[in-house]
Amino acid sequence: MTNSAIDKKYCYRYHDGNDNEGRPIVTLWKRLIIRETDKTFWHVEDFPYMRFEQVVSYWTRGRKEDQKRYIKRCAKGACRSRYHYTKEEALEAFIHRKKFQLARIRLTAETISLILTGLKDAGHITYSTNQYGFEERNIVSAPDNECFVASDEPGPIASTYNWGEY
Repeated sequence: MTNSAIDKKYCYRYHDGNDNEGRPIVTLWKRLIIRETDKTFWHVEDFPYMRFEQVVSYWTRGRKEDQKRYIKRCAKGACRSRYHYTKEEALEAFIHRKKFQLARIRLTAETISLILTGLKDAGHITYSTNQYGFEERNIVSAPDNECFVASDEPGPIASTYNWGEY
């Protein structure tokens, strides 16, 4: 058996970030699959210059409690797994994750905007421009109640969610 990657099977995850110049990048992370069944696989960090057997023996030695920290399990074909069996599944999960994050960011931005507008309209905060042209926030008073309702209606994004009852 050789040290080549042909003998090893990998699982994948796409990760977003920025390079050293601030440009957005997408990075492919891969981990070595050490065991698999019909529905599940277990993966660890790979050492490219070790044979498969050496990597497995490295990660499976020692106490069972320590092994749980390094050996991770994922379901095959599951959208919400951390790592995926193919690069295509990983890219699909990445896109799903980022679309969900964007929706949450838009909801958070709308909520913050409505809260600040509500506090300003209720007279709890005021804004003024200083001598340098920057906007300053002045706290007039704190709301009297424990729960301050900043707006009578939910915003356009928040109204698309099903909030249910608590």
